[in-house]
Amino acid sequence: MKTKLTLTILGTYNTIVGIMMIAIPSSMAAMMINSDNNEVLRMGELMHYGLSPAILIIGLMLLFTRSSSIGTAKNILLAYLIGTLVLMYTFFGVFSDEILLNFTYLEAIPDLVMLVICIVGYIKAK
Repeated sequence: MKTKLTLTILGTYNTIVGIMMIAIPSSMAAMMINSDNNEVLRMGELMHYGLSPAILIIGLMLLFTRSSSIGTAKNILLAYLIGTLVLMYTFFGVFSDEILLNFTYLEAIPDLVMLVICIVGYIKAK
């Protein structure tokens, strides 16, 4: 698998998620938060606003480095892989046990798919 394709897929996904977190943070928070308390829902919305630039930056960095050398691309994919593994721990080790969150394993499917793409892209890098 060409690293350019892997970086394009991962970059596009993260850029879209980052933009969604800026565009519809209240909708995302309402789906995620298990509370009717407006202050709790507002905190979830603010969390999405705060996290959106980081996700957008990651997506843009992945897209802007698509034409890098194979060694650099593999290092970028490795960094993404490590970060996504930490994210999976957060999902399954923290969020899944939190009663304040409406987290089910279905919410993690897109990120799990990106993790698999990253692993395959790293191992079969061309």
